[in-house]
Amino acid sequence: MADEGKSYFDDAIRCEQSGDIPGAFEAFRLSAKADPTNAAPYIGLARILSRNHQRAEAIACLRQAITCEPKNAMPRIMMGEILVADGQGERARAAFEAVLAFDPTSPGALLGIAALCEDEGDRKQAAGTYNRLLNADPGSARGLSGLLAVADGADLTAAIARAENRVSASDDHEAALIDYALGKALARSGKADASLAAVKAANAARRRDTGPFDAQAFDHRIDQLIETFSAEFFARRAGWGQASERPIFIVGLPRSGTTLTEQILAAHPDVYGAGELDFLTDLATGLPNRLGRADPPWPQAACNLPNGGAEAIGREYLDRVDRLSPTTALRIIDKQPLNFWHLGLVAMALPGARIIDCRRDIRDNALSIFSEDFAYEQRWSTDLADIAHYWRGYRRIVGHWQQVTQLAFLNVDYEKTVADLPGQARRLLEFLDLPWDPSVLDFHKVSRSIQTPSRWQVRQPLYTGSVGRWRRHAADLAPLLEAAGV
Repeated sequence: MADEGKSYFDDAIRCEQSGDIPGAFEAFRLSAKADPTNAAPYIGLARILSRNHQRAEAIACLRQAITCEPKNAMPRIMMGEILVADGQGERARAAFEAVLAFDPTSPGALLGIAALCEDEGDRKQAAGTYNRLLNADPGSARGLSGLLAVADGADLTAAIARAENRVSASDDHEAALIDYALGKALARSGKADASLAAVKAANAARRRDTGPFDAQAFDHRIDQLIETFSAEFFARRAGWGQASERPIFIVGLPRSGTTLTEQILAAHPDVYGAGELDFLTDLATGLPNRLGRADPPWPQAACNLPNGGAEAIGREYLDRVDRLSPTTALRIIDKQPLNFWHLGLVAMALPGARIIDCRRDIRDNALSIFSEDFAYEQRWSTDLADIAHYWRGYRRIVGHWQQVTQLAFLNVDYEKTVADLPGQARRLLEFLDLPWDPSVLDFHKVSRSIQTPSRWQVRQPLYTGSVGRWRRHAADLAPLLEAAGV
């Protein structure tokens, strides 16, 4: 790296590490300008752009990095990960395989391929790829946790033994990864008590690694939304936005039946299930930039958005999802559970959208959340009382949206869906103004990529085993039961 380019690059790293993201972006840009043949600054730019949900721009930077250094695995792996998040599995696989062509044991590429196999429902190939990774890197915590998720029979027994030996020698970061997966593997092996013990250990390790949930900041965020998006706010903006009825938003707590609901509807020939999209988050948090001013931030920035701006946001959202879906789809599902934060923007920009609010007995829902390895920022998921707090906050803000907006809402209970699939499927299709089609009853036969923890459950017929599962662990759920008031 030329001296001037290296100086800018070092500045960029310092800015990024200190949290000065605009400063880091500008320094990476200057580094790339000073030394355009070096891949590192383009990778830095792509990292920042990707975190800001600017995926197309990030991919453009990564292409430049690959041009600079064709045998550098990092930009190809980053590109694959971005393409996976964007629902472009085939292109992502090509990016990972391009790495394996010159580095057959690349951990990042093998993990990417294995995750794609899981998304596509191919347990056998996923297990083979994880084993390939572990043969090359026996200490890989991610490889071992992945294998625990997909192995069966003797391979599962061996993986469990390997994990039990490995976890005691791991730091908190790796111990959490292994113990979450170990908990699921033990549950599949019929060892419910040992499974919960592993899950408790995983959550304790994750809390030590990431810190506790900030309940006060969470409550303040909801208070800000309720204060900003009042009934009067929407009365003054009646008739704004795009009136399209194509977008359907499925919201709810994780593990509340959102993936099941999407899978049922995606089996209908007039519906496209787009999975969990980040488009709304991008449009909401990027609103200050759109308005050309840093203050006020979202959500207060919504007060400065004119009708034309709301229409433009609605049109941009529709353009983005249209690029993902077939033109024949009358309805497009965005199943990002966290979109519940942004339903105020939906009411302004996409008033014809319909909202499906998935609900589940909080006792079962919380136990399932507690057992899952979520993104590190979801700190609320590692403590049963915090899960109850988050649930109460979710119900409060969704109740507010139902009260002050004109959006059409449908509440869907997981337990009712499991008990009466035909009746609930008809209810869903009536809500979407779609004709009955019996294919929705065979939702588990639909071949599509699914990037959520429910990927395996929704590929089999409905079963009732998850209903009332909390009773076996009632004594361990005391913090939840107290905090939730159930």
